[in-house]
Amino acid sequence: MEQFGHEGYIFRGKREDENIILLLRRHWITLFFRLIPLIFFLILVIIFNFYGQVLLDNLLGVGDYDCNLIPFINTFLFLVFWTMLFYVWVDYYLDVWIVTDQRVIDIRQSGFFSRTISELEHSKIQDVTSSVEGLIPTLFNYGNVNVQSAGEIVKFVFLQVPNPARVRTIIMQLQKKMVLNEKRIEGAILRGKM
Repeated sequence: MEQFGHEGYIFRGKREDENIILLLRRHWITLFFRLIPLIFFLILVIIFNFYGQVLLDNLLGVGDYDCNLIPFINTFLFLVFWTMLFYVWVDYYLDVWIVTDQRVIDIRQSGFFSRTISELEHSKIQDVTSSVEGLIPTLFNYGNVNVQSAGEIVKFVFLQVPNPARVRTIIMQLQKKMVLNEKRIEGAILRGKM
């Protein structure tokens, strides 16, 4: 699953002359790991669906008659499951890192109703490092990319993105290109050609 695709992606604040180079989300395997506890929870809910009456009979001494509590508890547990599933998906899908030809944009979703957007111009980037730590990240080639700046936002961290070495290389190439372009423009201004 290639996570570098960006055709048709539009984000608020995109400049007219700006081109998206990379559109990154966490690696898909991290979503899978976050879904494992939900799968176990769903299994418990399904088991409770079949054996809940017996459990309530033994615990509460309700008797052999049908209890209206079982459908209510099942509905509540399924609602909890779907809410947690939706939360995990929203957190995965709406955390986005965008690398354009002009800047790096960090869009973080915190819960359902909180979003933070930060940006960093390529000319303000001082250093970019990538790290892959652990067996599973090494096998699936995902890790963190740290973008160091001199501005107010000292560090951007791209968490668990696929192919972090490639991401680091692309950001550094864009940063060097931007710095050379700015120096060329400054030189032209100083020589009076602009």
